[in-house]
Amino acid sequence: MEESLAGVKGFAASGNRVIFSGSMAVSVEMQHTGDAGLQAEVRAIIEHALADRLGDWRVSIVGSQANDRWEMKIVGPNGFERSYTLEGAAGEHRPEAIQVILGKMLPARKA
Repeated sequence: MEESLAGVKGFAASGNRVIFSGSMAVSVEMQHTGDAGLQAEVRAIIEHALADRLGDWRVSIVGSQANDRWEMKIVGPNGFERSYTLEGAAGEHRPEAIQVILGKMLPARKA
């Protein structure tokens, strides 16, 4: 992810976090989720889902070594906080499945 953002105005990357400057910031952390390529795709989906939303957003996904569940937590502005367990056996580790789940979890956009 860092390579694709290098030199792009308004973006900064540090490790597994991406920060957008301006009126919003997005931080995505992933731990114990395996494949680095999959992690990059999941981060991109999350960043895209939050790209046009105001405020600071933090998303953490933590995998378990004991099972195929990932715990996803989203924290946003105005006290927004949601958690969801992503089940690998149900296909919820796939980026497109996470995109659908995020769409259901995030507050509706104001017109």
